[in-house]
Amino acid sequence: LEKEIEYHSKVNIDKEILDKIIEKNLKIVNEVKDKEDIKTFNVQAHNNIYNDTINKNPNIDLIYLYDIEGNLISVSQEIEDFDVRNRSWFTGALQEEVYISDFYISLDTNKVNITISAQIKDMDNKFVGIIGFDIQIES
Repeated sequence: LEKEIEYHSKVNIDKEILDKIIEKNLKIVNEVKDKEDIKTFNVQAHNNIYNDTINKNPNIDLIYLYDIEGNLISVSQEIEDFDVRNRSWFTGALQEEVYISDFYISLDTNKVNITISAQIKDMDNKFVGIIGFDIQIES
């Protein structure tokens, strides 16, 4: 693992390229979070939304939705249920409408990722949840 971290810590990405990656993915996050089925926690529709989004954007590894108490509502693939209430992507999105994490190495892919998380507001504009997107920066 130390060798992996050392290798990945040397990854140098051009700020302009990174800004374009973030801008493109922010657009995707906003499109998904504004869907009525996401806003209303219509879980039956979430798999289709997530699969469609990931198929069109293969750099997105995972999409997940939690309520503001930290309870898992839906996820694009099976994950361990764990306490997210102290995770930076969760606490960051509690404070800001959109939160972009620092770089990290995905435990699943060993690639450099960021997480973009965003507040979900219901049809009455009440803050009800947080959606997160794990996005691969390094291919």
